[in-house]
Amino acid sequence: MTQQGAPRDAPVPLERGAQNAAHGPAGPVGRDPAARASAEGDSTAQGDSAARGDSAARDGDAADVTTPRARTHRVGGYTVVELHGEIDIAGVESVGPALDAATAGDGPAVIVDLRPAAFFDCSGLGLLCRAHRRVVERAGRMRLVCDNALILRTLRAGRMLDVLRPVATLDEALREAEG
Repeated sequence: MTQQGAPRDAPVPLERGAQNAAHGPAGPVGRDPAARASAEGDSTAQGDSAARGDSAARDGDAADVTTPRARTHRVGGYTVVELHGEIDIAGVESVGPALDAATAGDGPAVIVDLRPAAFFDCSGLGLLCRAHRRVVERAGRMRLVCDNALILRTLRAGRMLDVLRPVATLDEALREAEG
């Protein structure tokens, strides 16, 4: 197989999945150093990850950074929904129910905080549009907290900046929502 437009004998660049397969097992043990060490009988991999001193231990598990989840809490009269991890087509079903719960009832007051999100694409944009529509239909209020330039670019591309009017901090969202 050759690349389109390339000479027949040109090498074909490997896709990410093919690269992983070329460099070792494709299963989770092959990619996760802790799982690989555990399978090989390394006792330090099963112990406290902070003792190893790796970056995943300092910043929380790597899965925690990318795993989509929602954390909901109350601040004043508002329900704050923090969206963590990768908010994409696979992650929407993990965080959607929390947003649906926060936007249910009469006159919901919701602040969606995207600062903990590691990734946000058009699927997440659709989720925000749904939440905004539900809030408007129920005569509620919704504010958006976002300071990530790439997420703001996605909002701009979806023509949602003027609709959602994101602010950079939770305090700013609370001040604007009160005023």
